[in-house]
Amino acid sequence: MNNIRYNAFLPAVLIFTMIFFTGCFGGTEVGERAFVQLMGLEREDDVYMVSLQIYESESSDTEPDVSKANSSAAYGTGTTIHAALSDAETTLGKKLFLGHIKMLVIGSGIKNPADELSLFLDGSVSPSCPMAYSDDPAAVIETLPEEGTFSAEHIMSLMSQEAAHGKTIYTSVAEMAASTGALNCAAALPVISSDGESIRFDGLTFVRKNGTAGTLSEEDTIGAKLLLDMFESGDRITLSVTNKGKHASVFITGSKTCLKAEIKDGKLNINADIKLKIVTAENPFGLESSFIEQAVGENIRDSCISAFSSAVWYNSCDIFGIKKLVRRDCPKLYSEYCLNESSFLADSVLSVRITVIK
Repeated sequence: MNNIRYNAFLPAVLIFTMIFFTGCFGGTEVGERAFVQLMGLEREDDVYMVSLQIYESESSDTEPDVSKANSSAAYGTGTTIHAALSDAETTLGKKLFLGHIKMLVIGSGIKNPADELSLFLDGSVSPSCPMAYSDDPAAVIETLPEEGTFSAEHIMSLMSQEAAHGKTIYTSVAEMAASTGALNCAAALPVISSDGESIRFDGLTFVRKNGTAGTLSEEDTIGAKLLLDMFESGDRITLSVTNKGKHASVFITGSKTCLKAEIKDGKLNINADIKLKIVTAENPFGLESSFIEQAVGENIRDSCISAFSSAVWYNSCDIFGIKKLVRRDCPKLYSEYCLNESSFLADSVLSVRITVIK
């Protein structure tokens, strides 16, 4: 009896599957879609502006044809993000597909990231989609590719290289929305810019519930990366150390950070225990290993303090998860901390201990 039911059911499943995957059932054909690779989002005078870099497949293949330069820019405006996207669709005469977006770039007009980015967490865009900040998102999107190259792929490759060298970090749409929304904290975003012909990353900015605040230089981004414990396998950060005109180059090939919070002398203390694995790349003057290790430790300590001071002390942006640390390590203080977060952050103390592992 079970076999009879199975044999009767199987053809129906196969027919439904064939209908579903052939694009019927009211679906949108590939040729009627515009596949978005990069998206810029800005808001000015209560009007949203979206800038889209798209490619249009000339066949049923949804992947870009890298044998030719077929990217183009499209734009839309509206009082909501949905309306701006609809405006772009009307101009293009095609349905936008956001599932292939490689990066979302926002501008200073985005003041409530958690609310404004909620659209992209409904499944339209991957929650892991990287985000960046630009003073001019449209300029980034308008940096169109040369033949055989796509800006989205170039930007992601560049970002991977910069992140591996400690010059930028990854922040996803989901992380941004959570940090500025449910956690009511802040997040660090890579700053991306364009001169019309090329793309570059210029350090970090901090984003919280009421918008962006402050910047961090490319040099001090290393400190933020290590405090955030974002060192990945394969990363390699290069440092130079000098002593009386003599120099050496060092690679940081591994890092692990542990953060703890405690109350000491009435102030919130954040203790960072950072373990580094280093390799001496060049040492033409024969500097002693003990000096090199000490110099590396001081360099990283200064970078961490600079990152912490810019984000936490000067801009009250909790990008390092301090709120969660207080809740975990100082639960009796948590309620008071939530009521006076800015004061606690401004008066907090950062202690950094560097251990070099050979």
